[in-house]
Amino acid sequence: MAPGRSIPVGLLIVAALLSAACAAPLASQGVGDTAAHHYAIGMKFIESNELDRAEEEFKHAQALDPKYAPASEGLGLVALARRDLDAAEKNFDAAKSKDGKYVGAYLGLARVYAARGDLDRARREAEAAVRLEPRNVRAHLVLGQVLLKAYDFTRAEASFARALELDPTSAEARREWDRSVKIRQAAPGTLVGKKIALADPITRGDLAALLATELGIENQLRRRRPEIFDVSFRPPGERAATSERPVPTDIAENWARNAIELVLRLNLMELYPDRTFRPDEPVARAGFAATLEQVLVVVTNDPTLKTRHVGQQTPFPDVRSDHFAFNAAVVTTTRGLLEAERPSGAFRLANPVSGPEALLAMRKLAELF
Repeated sequence: MAPGRSIPVGLLIVAALLSAACAAPLASQGVGDTAAHHYAIGMKFIESNELDRAEEEFKHAQALDPKYAPASEGLGLVALARRDLDAAEKNFDAAKSKDGKYVGAYLGLARVYAARGDLDRARREAEAAVRLEPRNVRAHLVLGQVLLKAYDFTRAEASFARALELDPTSAEARREWDRSVKIRQAAPGTLVGKKIALADPITRGDLAALLATELGIENQLRRRRPEIFDVSFRPPGERAATSERPVPTDIAENWARNAIELVLRLNLMELYPDRTFRPDEPVARAGFAATLEQVLVVVTNDPTLKTRHVGQQTPFPDVRSDHFAFNAAVVTTTRGLLEAERPSGAFRLANPVSGPEALLAMRKLAELF
């Protein structure tokens, strides 16, 4: 080569790639120092969310055996946990290129595409995994989760049922199957309802949207109590309003603003004392029961419902009869809107409300009207 003549950049890149490809694997330091061992340890760190330690183990596995597909899958899982979808996709693709029949690579890609909202590609990857290993519980679980996101609730339930059939001890399969059954029973009829079906927990904004759309509360009230839409109407004994109804200060940019304004106008939900609605606040069973009770009061025009069970002996081992939500808990359980825990009979006031639970309650509430 002539003095002073530089090497083209392209040749340097090719040389670097060839050097990396031909690099010798890391020498094992003992019988147990294997790629499979470090992969297994890395997966335990994934479960405990120790991502740095997991990454270290997967990189060690990859150094021991550069062609070991699970090592690339593990690095993809670390990237996925860090929400770095590009890095995750790159590593899952690498795993697939190393072993075209490695199910973990397909499931990883399915999760990446689902996170990006590309549900068709996600479904294809998950279905390919099921074809490769029809008895793989994880494959059926991931396929079911993708189908749920696509609102294909019937097929999702079937996937979770198959996972549970393959492993009756799987808590995740049981939980997902239970959730899909509740969604099917609730039969969400609106796009909003389908989206909220996947929420866990629901928020106050979600609850307002369910009342406005899935329950169709405005139509229910126009049919049963048209007088409340007459601006001149005042319940007996109530003075004419002297000021405007307080306007919530925190919903102007919220997706459920119209629904929130509706339920406030119909007196189905309330503002906090600081005039906030807090649409992103999770809904607990105590507050949910109180809202369902208030809907019944407004629809039936029976305010005595709010005190009907005051002074009675509590049927719940975890709710005192002087608790503010006691009456609402009794009202909603005796009417089948909510259920107490079995077999303990506890109501669990502080437990968050899931989308399926809220939808099912709306469906049962509509049946009462």
